[in-house]
Amino acid sequence: MPRRTVLQGVALLFAIAAYGASVIEAAATHTYLDEDIQLSEVYGGPHGDAFSDMSSIKLGQTLSSITVRGAARIDAVSTHVATPVEATWDHGGRGGTATTLVLDTDEYINSMEIHWGKKKSHIRVFYLKFTTSDGDSISAGTKTENSAIVKAPKGFQLSGFFGRAAAEVDQLGVIWTRRSAKATNLTDNMGNDWFGKRIRNWVGPTLGNAKDTACYRQMVPYNSSKVCPAGYTMYDPVDGTCIAECPLAYPVNCFLECIPQNDDCALEIAQKAVAVLASVVNVATAGILGTVISVYRNVRRNFFCAANIVGVLRSLIYYIRFKQTTAPQGAVEEILAVAYQSDVVIVDLPVAICHCLGLHVPPTLVFSGIVMMIVEAIVKQVIVNGDEILSSAQNVYNLLYNVSVLNSSSSSVDELQELMDTNSTCGYQLKRLTDHVILSVNGVRKKYPGATINDIRVKISRSSLVLKEIPEATNNCMDELLSYKTKQAAYETRDLLRKTFGVIVEQLVTTATTNKGAFVAEQQYMLEVTNYGLVMFSGLDPTRIVWLASQFVQPTCGPTAFIGEIDDGSLYDALGLQTIDEAFVGSYGTWKKKGDGKVNLIFTSSDIKDVKVVIHSGGKTIAKVPVAAGGRATWNSTVAKLEDKTLYLDRWRPNFIGIPGSGGGSLLLWVPRASRGGHLTLHVRINVS
Repeated sequence: MPRRTVLQGVALLFAIAAYGASVIEAAATHTYLDEDIQLSEVYGGPHGDAFSDMSSIKLGQTLSSITVRGAARIDAVSTHVATPVEATWDHGGRGGTATTLVLDTDEYINSMEIHWGKKKSHIRVFYLKFTTSDGDSISAGTKTENSAIVKAPKGFQLSGFFGRAAAEVDQLGVIWTRRSAKATNLTDNMGNDWFGKRIRNWVGPTLGNAKDTACYRQMVPYNSSKVCPAGYTMYDPVDGTCIAECPLAYPVNCFLECIPQNDDCALEIAQKAVAVLASVVNVATAGILGTVISVYRNVRRNFFCAANIVGVLRSLIYYIRFKQTTAPQGAVEEILAVAYQSDVVIVDLPVAICHCLGLHVPPTLVFSGIVMMIVEAIVKQVIVNGDEILSSAQNVYNLLYNVSVLNSSSSSVDELQELMDTNSTCGYQLKRLTDHVILSVNGVRKKYPGATINDIRVKISRSSLVLKEIPEATNNCMDELLSYKTKQAAYETRDLLRKTFGVIVEQLVTTATTNKGAFVAEQQYMLEVTNYGLVMFSGLDPTRIVWLASQFVQPTCGPTAFIGEIDDGSLYDALGLQTIDEAFVGSYGTWKKKGDGKVNLIFTSSDIKDVKVVIHSGGKTIAKVPVAAGGRATWNSTVAKLEDKTLYLDRWRPNFIGIPGSGGGSLLLWVPRASRGGHLTLHVRINVS
């Protein structure tokens, strides 16, 4: 694993900080069609944060009301959804006076009048008026010379907004949807079988969730014909090894590792390198049995200067990686992240500079620094493990008493056995499928008695068992799981079942025996427990040795498997489309199981700077698409070329001194196989970020 020096790490961080300080001007987008969805022009300026209701909109939805807050300018706009599920989408701040228009049954909004102008150096939305199909209207703000009236296309209605906002609304456009369109739902009846109805097989929202900061790519030998198993690519032809393509949960290729969406390979390497350096420096200064106080009193100034700078560097890298991989806006996690950043800036960095310059550090500040080490550890835990900590009161007490234990999860460890022990059809299907797996693998062994383990692995990986039967059987359990689990939990259970069958298949291939995957959930659970504990102690142990270990304890990942063919749906539902940060917010599209086999990407930019969108498939860069400022571009491929792989987009954009950088956001989805051709349309929105 390559290592970076502290100086290189500092330079890297300053470059990222400089990139983040870019100042960007306004641009307009263009209207485009996509069957049941149309987007208006967007009006206003490039400030605030990019937002879009696109990922939440359901075709056929109805609004109950709309609220506009404004006075001199527009402070906020809110849509209130009545069906299919009640929801409120707010954009903007809390200033101004709120005015609400309640819609009657079958009444909908079909027109928006918008005015925009300058407030100091920022272009913002000054006035809004919405008119309904019944002639009712609502307005707020102050009219300006720059205005437009946006009308719904025939048969369409207002379903949401996109644009930019913070304390006020800076930019706004309308998302129109066809009134007669019907949404596809997970539980739609896709046919009947002996066990009951089949529902849609979708990737869902959980398969792309990373459980760790990285994973090591699994390696296996190729077979006697020098062919790799499905989901693997050739790594070393001389040694005869194949390496796993980066899976959906860790889609970014980083040499022998895969890292989560929106993470940076250079920072992943830097974090491990800094972990080694920080541990060495802390051991040299404090000793294994040293205390924080003795470090403050006894160490030489020059060496202590280096130690403090390394500590600050480590903290900043950790903060940057958190921001890159989550990019929340206004959530509790962001507030905690800001608090953590301020601790580094207000406490750690001034103390480090004082020591470097030989200045006296007041005793109270020294004391605060020691206290803040504990605060830092707790804040890190809340940022990294917030859900686990807040899942029960016991975990909160465990955090406070420095006992690093996660809730045990018997439903996770014993999921397969519990389902098999029930009288449900799902349990029987899994039992039947397990038997089928055993018979299929043993059948290959019998048919090809001279085949090596590697030959059998390749044969099975490309069989109907893996490509069709396991995905179908595990998805058939979804309808039953949804009767007593949330949609999120049902997807997680299905994903775990598929991983379990992967273990069963691999055990049979390599040993001809199986424990039916009983340990797969335990291994995953123990990894999370181990990392949780290591990160906890790293915040409180002055030697940082345990923190060093935590940087290298991570899972081995194989390719994404057992997804099967995917039914029709929006890209958010069907293919697990996910965007992080602002660069691609509002992107959307559709997947069709039956089609012409084409993959069409349509890029629409609201940036005044030219950018280059980099397209990765299975972790490999396959194309770079230049998109002019405020312009459009297209890129086409085929399902056959991209199938059973991740499709990952990031973009290179010049910063304020003209140097291109890849920060600002990413887009991820899964491209499935399709025996009936398939068709994927993706509208890629490129925002100022």
